[in-house]
Amino acid sequence: MLAPVLLEGQTKNMRTIEGTITNKMTNEKLVGVSIVVPGTTRGVTTNIDGRYSIDVQLRDSLLQFSFIGYLTQVIQIKNQTKINVTLGEDTKNLDEVIVVGYGTQKKSDLTGSISTVNIKELSQRNVSSVSQALQGQVAGVDVSSSSGTPGAGVTIRIRGIGTINNSDPLFVVDGMMVNDIDFVNPNDIESMQVLKDASATAIYGSRGANGVIILTTKKGTKGDAVINFSSYYGVQNAWRSSNVMDGPTWAYLRNEALIAKGYAPIVPDPSILPTTNWFKEISNENAAISNVDLSISGGGEKGNYFLSVNKFDQEGIIKKTSYNRLTLRSNSTLDVKPWLKVGENITLIKTTSRMPPPSDEWTGPLLTALVRDPATAVRNADGSFTKSIYNDTFNPAATIEYYDNENITYRTLGNVFADITLLKGLVFKTDYSFEYTYSDARDYIPVYYVFNAQQNAISSLSDYYGKNYILQWTNTLNYEKKFGNHSISVLAGTESFTDNYKASGIAVSGLPKDFDAITIDNASGNNSARVNGSYSQTRQYSFLARLNYSYQDKYLLTSNFRTDGSSKFIRGKRWDYFPSFSLGWKISEEPFLKSFDFINSLKLRAGWGQIGNQGSVGSYDYLTTASSGSDYIWGGVLHPGYSFPGVGNPELRWEKTTTTNFGVDFSVLNSKLSGTIEYYIRNTTGMLLQVPTPGQTGIQNSPYQNAGEMKNSGIELSLEYRNMDHAFTYSFGGNFSTIKNKVVSLGVIQGFISSASFANMAFLERTYSGAPIAQFYGYKTDGLFQNQAEIDAQTAQKNVAPGDIRYVDADKNGELDVVKLGSPLPKFTYSFNVNLSYKGFDLSTTFQGVYGNKLFNGPAIYTKSSTAAWNLSRDMINRWVGEGTQTDARYPRMAANDVNNGYISDRFIEDGSYFRIKTLQLGYSLNKNLTSRMHLSNLRIYLNAQNLLTFTKYTGLDPEIGINGPLEIGVDRGVYPQGRAYSLGLNVTF
Repeated sequence: MLAPVLLEGQTKNMRTIEGTITNKMTNEKLVGVSIVVPGTTRGVTTNIDGRYSIDVQLRDSLLQFSFIGYLTQVIQIKNQTKINVTLGEDTKNLDEVIVVGYGTQKKSDLTGSISTVNIKELSQRNVSSVSQALQGQVAGVDVSSSSGTPGAGVTIRIRGIGTINNSDPLFVVDGMMVNDIDFVNPNDIESMQVLKDASATAIYGSRGANGVIILTTKKGTKGDAVINFSSYYGVQNAWRSSNVMDGPTWAYLRNEALIAKGYAPIVPDPSILPTTNWFKEISNENAAISNVDLSISGGGEKGNYFLSVNKFDQEGIIKKTSYNRLTLRSNSTLDVKPWLKVGENITLIKTTSRMPPPSDEWTGPLLTALVRDPATAVRNADGSFTKSIYNDTFNPAATIEYYDNENITYRTLGNVFADITLLKGLVFKTDYSFEYTYSDARDYIPVYYVFNAQQNAISSLSDYYGKNYILQWTNTLNYEKKFGNHSISVLAGTESFTDNYKASGIAVSGLPKDFDAITIDNASGNNSARVNGSYSQTRQYSFLARLNYSYQDKYLLTSNFRTDGSSKFIRGKRWDYFPSFSLGWKISEEPFLKSFDFINSLKLRAGWGQIGNQGSVGSYDYLTTASSGSDYIWGGVLHPGYSFPGVGNPELRWEKTTTTNFGVDFSVLNSKLSGTIEYYIRNTTGMLLQVPTPGQTGIQNSPYQNAGEMKNSGIELSLEYRNMDHAFTYSFGGNFSTIKNKVVSLGVIQGFISSASFANMAFLERTYSGAPIAQFYGYKTDGLFQNQAEIDAQTAQKNVAPGDIRYVDADKNGELDVVKLGSPLPKFTYSFNVNLSYKGFDLSTTFQGVYGNKLFNGPAIYTKSSTAAWNLSRDMINRWVGEGTQTDARYPRMAANDVNNGYISDRFIEDGSYFRIKTLQLGYSLNKNLTSRMHLSNLRIYLNAQNLLTFTKYTGLDPEIGINGPLEIGVDRGVYPQGRAYSLGLNVTF
């Protein structure tokens, strides 16, 4: 009997298959493509040249080629020993696995409102935190910065402001529930999902009322080690300069104001005065920003690993402000047994920040840089800081010079987990996570003298320490089964959570001038040191469950249930229950739509859920607590005393949010065009309010009660068009969101809640039933008085003259009326992006904006004052100088000591809408044939611009004002503006 003929590369039972994998459109070699024999664990990955070699058995008939973002191919081997494959990009990607609460689901099977963040676009933003990079990425997610200070936090609101208390979302990083995601290195992110409706977030119970952002970090993959290095360096500056007058122009108008009231001018000839640009004096015109990132990842048959180190440094565009972050990460998994997998995710972070002096409407350096007279020099001849020649405004350069602070934070987060396969389809997972944070905030103010109002006679040092220790233990049991046309997945679990916080601080005075000796012990007044501290603990225990059911892979049901018990409430009221359900119908799978070839997928969704918000409740609000410091004298001796500033309420219960959601997901035109349309209604009941108590009770802080109700509703639209069929590829995407907010009830509170006091002049905002939260209120202007006859025709305003502002007396009762002036909430938000690629070149840009919101321009109280006591906006050149010369109430006459024109009115309420080119990036990737000769798999260089252009009618330094407390929205007190940055970057993969 003849022996079989062996082909080249074959042995008796094995043979070797070789080949090269390339991109279908660009013909570039693909690195890291997985090649496996289906049904086995035998496989390899392509090297930096896109080549592979795999040994297969003679009986093996198929090879599977797969790569993230590309269509998987299964090819018959037959008698081939060389198989070259071209992979096309996956434009449909409906079976992408999405991370949801305590598990994963196929994207095509989602029934709740869950959005996926484009990580590629997010990584193109050269910013200090992931939160900042999230801006404009997801419909219904509003991200605003209350300050452009390096490292400053942002405010994230998912589907509006749900309560007048805490509306912050929950963050989950690798299964750990955390309070923020700013510690995460953006280059470490694998995926990010935003859970927006209650049907998706109910699995998180009392912590999911304001939405959930789930972040998963990178893991290693099977194959050779992959080394990624990326770095960028850039400079930043203010995108808008201060729009104030020079010395001579200001003095000319100041003279005019004084002469109008019969006073002598400040200088006979204003043209001789010099000019100091105070904003420039406190600014860093080319503040540096840099980032260096290195990661190593890989894996074998039994496990994988991912290690990274990141160093981020940012100088502020205002002097003596900065932020530095060092991050170390280690992620790994190990298949100990076929039925046991273990792993860990550990992150170490150190941050150092230097913040600007506090911003307020009196002495903040940003404000005083705008309003201090421009004719005074920065320093005297002897080098000391000057007192203003013409007013008592603080010297902003001195304010910054004499303010020294440093905040250092060390943070460790990690979790260890084990997946145990008990039976086929039945997996038990236990996950234990921990977080430890230690922070040290130090403020030092030396002895200095500028003038009587700006001085510090005794040096002082304060040091505050904070420790936060969080433990979380989650145990879940998950069962998945398919039988016939039915598919089910059942999850059940328990979770315990403990949060311990401890803080202490000490303040002393009288320190030596030697900087090295500035310590608490060296203070001359350390015997009278002021010491304070606080401690809190919150504990929670939970049971959770979820059912996913699918029939014929087109009729979908998801149901969640969670019950939480929290130590924030008294016994008997600690437990509550949070259910949800949602339905999905893949209508495109129905026979009656099969004839519509242009429809690739069409799914209808509807969901309802109810969740709690324990974040609005303090750890001990149900208790009446005592405070020290109320010392008293008895028998001629001073005794320590305690007082009860507030009263607890043992009847407190959870705030509850109920959401109804309707959605449509679709993809058409060979999946080139895809999108989502959603409508939601979100009601919060039992909203916690401080209900006023009678003054005779002596209670300073009224107790909280479950008394309020708030409603949000809106429409969200997301669209994306992708064309990857040619060497020139392009994609366009965008999102659009509307949010309608309404305070339904404030319970027993009559009238309104006032908020946002400004300069002790008035409260700027009011919250009341039947209207959106935090509405601006003040006088409404009605042009300018042109002559004495117009003044005589009214009785509401006294002591006015031609050229002064006329205010509306709506009911003609002889008194001015305080009326609603607008809302700080936008009517809609939007963003869109463009991505172009041709051969090695790529261009991407992101646009972002808001429309329809109002802002209070606080600095304009000074810079548009008709007294000209402070520096003025250049717009005041257009002031009234005689009958008929000006009718706009924004530009009244110049008049020293005027009161009428400075009232809080719509003169200082401005349109806050803006359109911003958020990012613009141009990159070039070297050809794979060239990089392979350099033993590299990828090399890309790029130029990046951040906050390149901003179009807005707002006249302040920046229209992105943000939220400063639940009831202070859109109030500019001299905000630290966003910087514009230009950078050059490099990405290398070995």
